[in-house]
Amino acid sequence: MMLSPRSTAHRLHGGTPRSAQDFGRRRLLSGAGAAGATLTVAACSGGQSIGGSDEAPAAGSEPFTAEYDGPDVTITFWNGFTGGDGPYMKQLITEFTEANPAITVKQSSLEWADFYSKVVTATDAGSGPDVAAMHLDQLASFASRGTIVPLDNLAESLGLSESDFTPAVWQGGVFQGQRYGIPLDMFTIAQYWSTEKLSTAGLEAGPTTGEEFDAAVQSLQSAGIENPFWVSPDNWQIFVSLLGQFGGSLYSEDLTTVTFGDDAGAKALTWMRDLVADDISPSDATDLATAFKNGSSALIHELLWLINDLEDTTDGMEYGISAFPTIGDSPGVFANSHNFTLTKQADADADRGQAARVFISWMSENSATWAASGNIPARASAREDTQFTDSRQAELATEEVLESFIFLQQVPGSREIAADSYQRAVSRAVLGEEDPEAALTAAVTTAQEMLDRNRELYEF
Repeated sequence: MMLSPRSTAHRLHGGTPRSAQDFGRRRLLSGAGAAGATLTVAACSGGQSIGGSDEAPAAGSEPFTAEYDGPDVTITFWNGFTGGDGPYMKQLITEFTEANPAITVKQSSLEWADFYSKVVTATDAGSGPDVAAMHLDQLASFASRGTIVPLDNLAESLGLSESDFTPAVWQGGVFQGQRYGIPLDMFTIAQYWSTEKLSTAGLEAGPTTGEEFDAAVQSLQSAGIENPFWVSPDNWQIFVSLLGQFGGSLYSEDLTTVTFGDDAGAKALTWMRDLVADDISPSDATDLATAFKNGSSALIHELLWLINDLEDTTDGMEYGISAFPTIGDSPGVFANSHNFTLTKQADADADRGQAARVFISWMSENSATWAASGNIPARASAREDTQFTDSRQAELATEEVLESFIFLQQVPGSREIAADSYQRAVSRAVLGEEDPEAALTAAVTTAQEMLDRNRELYEF
């Protein structure tokens, strides 16, 4: 998806190169997402994940040729691209069917919360999707339920490897030694600034460091902008970003221990709370996009859906976009990814299973068109296409910025844990309802209990 505004969609990012060890820690940082879309109801990364079957289904075990020469067939494709990204997925599907006339794609676009709540039961009943677009952090949850099946054969037959993508997003699709996702894109938090507002304060671009950020907001306030930067109670992606920048993580590398309540977590959440306490942000900030568009704020950190929203809902507003600033000790920013997955339903029929794999292969190879949705194509070749290099978000696809992306750990039920623990702590601290350290202490207790339960339930 490109995410829709906060009011209508779930909430799901340069820097200098780091060592391989630090890079691995960052891409394994966090598992989170929309409140309400949980594994128990449902029913955008490490190289090793948890749960799932040890055996791939028999269908699709032969070498994959990326061609379909069978009879006319219809496959179903479910996704959550209901916002400004929807037309671009529709365009891709149209191009696919023109290139593959024997394959009809029946697309169903649902709100993401509805998608995740329905896909398990629908697939179990044989009335769900053959192919589904899922967020990277959700692969473990649905693989552990047996809803999606491994794609190793497809990837190996096509010769796909991390060199075709980026190491973090490619390795993030692996779950207990098997690949469950082929990444379509990457999305992250960007820094947006109003050209007009910054100009009034003598500034030409958004800050890149914590020191520059402090100086910028002071200059903006001196220029008459009362609240130059807005932070809201649901800005948990900023917390995840800062947690990584200060050297922390949500979970230990072996996924046994909740770790976001340490010194790094306290620094991250205190920085967010101080924005309100120091009157840089209003205490009741909610609709950041509207505040940015009407001039109430000069700077915001928001996901990439805002690019198309600004184009569609403003009269040519002049704004800049850059990577999330380095507030902590080293670069780091929340990121997620939409992945193509294959459900167990697809292989109930050999022709449909082959056609579904052809669809995934073609969509990945031709994903440059998807750049118009505001996302960053996962395929390196697509990022070289002018459809992407001419886009606003191309600014965020340098090697340094891509290496700073913090993808979500593969923990079954991680979204439920997130909603009941650190997302709640961020909200309470930003609203001033609880001290940051106290909020984190309570959140860690809740998260550890839930993690222990899920580890026992799903045996990871």
